[in-house]
Amino acid sequence: MTKPDKDSRHAGIGRREFIGGSALALAALGTAHAGGGGYGPSRGKWLPGIQLYTVRESMAQSVSATLEAVAAIGYKEVECAGYFDVPPAKLRQMIADLGMRSPNSHVDWAKMRDDPRSVIEPAAELGNDYVTLAWLPEEERKPLDNWKRWADILNKGGEIAKSTGLRVVYHNHDFEFLQIDGRIPYDVLLAETDPSLVDFELDFFWVRKAGGDIGKVLAGAPGRFVMAHIKDMSESGEMVDVGAGVIDFVELLGTPAGRRIKHLFVEHDNPQDAFRSAAISHRSLSRYIDELSA
Repeated sequence: MTKPDKDSRHAGIGRREFIGGSALALAALGTAHAGGGGYGPSRGKWLPGIQLYTVRESMAQSVSATLEAVAAIGYKEVECAGYFDVPPAKLRQMIADLGMRSPNSHVDWAKMRDDPRSVIEPAAELGNDYVTLAWLPEEERKPLDNWKRWADILNKGGEIAKSTGLRVVYHNHDFEFLQIDGRIPYDVLLAETDPSLVDFELDFFWVRKAGGDIGKVLAGAPGRFVMAHIKDMSESGEMVDVGAGVIDFVELLGTPAGRRIKHLFVEHDNPQDAFRSAAISHRSLSRYIDELSA
């Protein structure tokens, strides 16, 4: 997930158009899914999930229609990036009524810092298992000591979350893997956060974008990674739909460290057609799950 924008290309598009657009995407792909078709995602350890930031423009127009479209594609888990003025308890029921659940929510950095309960308690109402710090603005990334401060903030949030049955998580972009004063900020976070309180969601694309080795990162902190963003990269370094790029997800998820990940969420930060992208990525992720479950 990246910092939310205010783009509204779909302003004025209604509920039927959302569903219709999704159906067209599915038909074009030959993957229409109505609770049992496709690649059989329930066969493996993982259920196919999507970060709803991918379809944020649609969420801003109609939460119910967007969730219906995502469920029609075949997703079983959704990761929230804002609740779009829907009360968390109601959103939880909407998701459950479609045969899905939401294990995780991405939340605002300032709220996590200043009032962690304001993001933890709604996530608990939604039925999340995790509440994840999604992104840090540039002014929070330097100097290196800022990362120790953020590790402390995450630890304190983890203590509060523990009382609600949730766990605090950190989600990376590329900047955490760029050296500051000879050290990698991500290494500071791993070293300074308490493993009993704080977990990590590894975004495969952004590690690769920073020039990092995804496999080494996973193997270097086994057990710390409870979730992953399955995002693909083209040969030229651009974000593409899952399966259209160069990242070998089967190899990475098939390692001992990869198999310890509990939830997989596809995401595309800026798709040309959000529902088509979601359908393509679902097909690829479901195939990977089947391969790893064979």
